[in-house]
Amino acid sequence: MTVVASSRDRLGCRATDLARDEEVALADITFLRKTSASESPVKVETPPSGQGLVLGMSLGESHWRDIRIGKAAHRHHFQRNSLYLRDFEIAYRAELGGQFDFLLVEIPWNRFLPQDDTGPRVMPRRIDFETGVTDPTVTHLLSAIQPMLSGQQPTDQLFIDQVAEALVTYLRHRYAAIRIPACRRERTPSPLIRQALEILRDSLDGNVSLDDIARRCNVSRSHFYQVFRQELGCTPHEWLMRMRVEQARSLLRRPELTLAEIAGRCGFSDQSHFTRSFNRRFGMSPGRWRTEYGGAATA
Repeated sequence: MTVVASSRDRLGCRATDLARDEEVALADITFLRKTSASESPVKVETPPSGQGLVLGMSLGESHWRDIRIGKAAHRHHFQRNSLYLRDFEIAYRAELGGQFDFLLVEIPWNRFLPQDDTGPRVMPRRIDFETGVTDPTVTHLLSAIQPMLSGQQPTDQLFIDQVAEALVTYLRHRYAAIRIPACRRERTPSPLIRQALEILRDSLDGNVSLDDIARRCNVSRSHFYQVFRQELGCTPHEWLMRMRVEQARSLLRRPELTLAEIAGRCGFSDQSHFTRSFNRRFGMSPGRWRTEYGGAATA
């Protein structure tokens, strides 16, 4: 992706203008958080690159920007969760005022093509909405990534993959003229899903991505994700977490294992992550479950 100058990033921001610059990159999609260092106006400019689009969501309340189209400038005021979209096929010039704090996602155009045979492979000419609008679905999906960007939660590759896939699918269905017909729901798992479940079972104690599973199953990531949800009624990440919690519950019957050891064996990032997941599933902490149903525990 082309940048305006060596001192600016690919979105046109200078490092000296930013108090926060965080990034989580997938194979072709990148999530970012950028926060300005002050309320002083700054100018950003990027030439057309044809690389896709960037979708941004404001986390602050007092940001404004004058976006230039030709010789005219249009001012937009951003509240919390306000959205904007930049098409990298179009030159972008803007003056930004008030302190900004944005969650952003960069998406290449080819991700908006159906990656299977369920629909026409037609590239949308535009995915657009009015600058400053809000969309609860986009807010929910982008907010799920925020703790990992800031380091508050460990990076979970499969979870990030699924958020990215859900976001692209939603944007394609909501804001582009592409519709993908639903596939027939099968009564029993198809060979594809049976193979995927074996891969997931082998990954209970580690990390696995949608790309890894789709590649080993010899299908596209988009096709795999859609078929998995249609057949099993949950996402791969939800299924994996459910199995990890079930395995952990079985290990809680072994009093020689500490909660931290069980968390590690079952693929949880730490004991706190294990406790939260277990509590959501069974309505009590692992320690309490072990006391009531699994026998005496070690510390």
